[in-house]
Formats: sequence, C-alpha cells, structure tokens
Amino acid sequence: MRKLALFIALLIHFLKPAPAAANILESFTVTMENVEIRDLTETSMQLRSDSCAYFIKLEPNKEGKVIFALSGIGYTSTARVSNLQFGVEITGYDGDHVVYPTFSIDEINQDIRIENNRLIFKWINGSLPVWFDQAVDSINMRFSNSHQLHVNQYLGIRDLRIVPAIDLVPNPAIPLCQEQTVMIGIDGSSSIDKKERNLISSNLLRFVRRSGFTRDSNTLGIVEFGTDIHAMTESMERRTLIGAVKEYKKCRHHNKKFTSWTNWSAVFDEAIRRKPDLFIFITDGWSNWSDQGPTSFSAQFESLVSKCNTLKSNGTRILFIASDINRHSHAAQHLRYFLNGNRTVAVTPGMFASAATPEDVDLITLERFASMSEVDFSLLFSCPDEAHDVAMSDKE
Repeated sequence: MRKLALFIALLIHFLKPAPAAANILESFTVTMENVEIRDLTETSMQLRSDSCAYFIKLEPNKEGKVIFALSGIGYTSTARVSNLQFGVEITGYDGDHVVYPTFSIDEINQDIRIENNRLIFKWINGSLPVWFDQAVDSINMRFSNSHQLHVNQYLGIRDLRIVPAIDLVPNPAIPLCQEQTVMIGIDGSSSIDKKERNLISSNLLRFVRRSGFTRDSNTLGIVEFGTDIHAMTESMERRTLIGAVKEYKKCRHHNKKFTSWTNWSAVFDEAIRRKPDLFIFITDGWSNWSDQGPTSFSAQFESLVSKCNTLKSNGTRILFIASDINRHSHAAQHLRYFLNGNRTVAVTPGMFASAATPEDVDLITLERFASMSEVDFSLLFSCPDEAHDVAMSDKE
C-alpha cells in the first residue's frame, strides 16, 4: 500500500502542472489499485492494468451529481480468448447509504447485459453514459475479466464531471382556444424499427386526418432527425402533412451513414429557431452525437438542459414521448431535468380515453411505442364550447 500511495502522489505531482488535467484532479480524489493512468485530460482518464481485476475509487470534493461515460474497454495479448468478457461493478456511497447508478444502453451496445448492478460485455462501442441520481461522496468501480487472465486490459473514463445545480425554467401551459403552431420532432435513427415507425406514423396520420387541427388555421411542423435534420415539413394543409408522415413511415429520408446515432441538439435548435407553441419530442434513445462525431450524453447534458430552458423561456411547452430511453432505471428521473415537472405517465391501454390527456403531462413513457395509439393528440387542442365562445367574442 505504501508503494501504491507513493505512486499516486508521484503521478499527481507530474500531471498537475498540465493545465488540461486540472479539472479531474481538482474535483476528484482518485484512489487506484493494480491500475495506472496512461493519459489524463480535463475530463477523461485512460487506464491500463495487467491484473485480472483492478479497482478505482473516485471521491468528489464538491456538491453535485456525478456523471461520466465508459468507453474503449478491451485487452491486448498474444493469447486471444474468443469468449473473454469483462465486468464492471459501479457503486456509489452517500455516507453509509448505497447509491446505484443508472446506465443508458443504446442500440450499438445492445449486447451489454446487467446483472446485479454489474455490466458484462465484450466491448463498449462509442461511450456508455453512467449517471447518479443524487450526490455521492464516493464511487467504487471494480473491473475484472471472465477468465481471470492477467492481460493488458484498458479502459476509458470519459466526460467525468460533477453536474452543478441548474435552475430550470417551468414548462409553460398549452395555449387553448387560439391559433397554435406545433412542431413534432421524430427520432429517425435505426433503433426505431419498421414496426415502431408504423405505430408512430399511424397515430400521427389518424391525428392529421381526423382532427380539426388544420381547419382551425393551426400550423404543424414535422421534423425527422438523426445526426442532423433529415426532413422538415411545416404546413397548414392536411394533404401536405399526410405526405410528410408517409415519408417518415417509408424511411425516405433515413440517414444510412450514421444510423445508430441520435443528435437531440439538431432538433432542439430547430425548435428554438421556429418558436412553436408546443414541441412534441418523440425518441427512444439518449443523444449520443454532437459536433459531427459520437459523444456521450453526459458530455452534452448541461447544453441540452440549457436548450430546453431556452425553449420554455420562449413560451414553448415541451412534451416528451419516450420509449426504452433507459433500460436500467426510470427515464422520468432524467427527463425531469429537461421538463421541470412531475406529471409523468406510463401509458396503459385505455388510459387516455378515461384518465389523462397529453396536456396534463410533461412526459409519456412507452414500451417500444406499443401503446402509441393510446396517445390522442387531438385532445391537446380541444376547446370547451364556452371557452370557444369567449375566444370568438374577443376576436370580434
């Protein structure tokens, strides 16, 4: 242990003069066992170990919630083991209280499995966000491989940071009984399969065809996005809007080059530019693309929350419709940072016919969009007769 303490002291001594490494060392105390840091930047560490198992402890010295991403786990050895797997167990502590993290697993990492808070995998593609829902005073991370082999294992911890308290703008109410502009942003990445596209498009087609939305001089924008905007249609004409929904259903604008990536910023920026009264955001995965390249949700968190605050400050109400956005924990816990509301509904058959309307909630969670047909968008724009009469008299 003395050698370990000496090694860490020397490591910090030699790395501290580098300005880029300051944030991690100033924000966290790092304790290691059987592992060395090969590279250290402002928010990232590259680790290497020849041991079959190694340990890292992170102690944040500021109040806040810790988020980071795991990336590039693998090994190099002359002995190649085809079924070698790696395990990562991550546990946080708030005093004596155990705090388990949330993992966000997207389509490109769907082979990763979780067993008793332990990630098991052969490889992590891109980066895997790790999120603590509350402040912790220490985080223990234990790494190992399935065959207890002493090989050259390596690991990246990216975007390690303490999330500061962010003041959230309240989600405005939906304006009723007046002309409205509505924008619907639809995730166009390949993680939404053909069946799910049919569920989403069938719901929107029913809304456009049967509701009186367009007859009341309302404007609807339909935006499909992936790494950028794939298609944008904005119209008051029913026929034009029906065509746009059919184009989404047929994947006419599907981006084939980066089918697994989702860039929330692209559609948020479009909404900020257009300033709709209502922005309906349909997605099944966290944003994992930014600045023309893959990144982690944790790296974008503060920027994405800021964009939502800007939207709400402009008077835009946001309604999230999320499917399988987080397979390990509750999506609502994260999306409330964007919506600043507790009105969250997990849709069940018949619910919107009897118990809720979309204007009552900020977030609708679905399981692979299976209950999408239960979400009746026309209820967003219904106007009681007496309120309608008042609105008409005001115009006169």
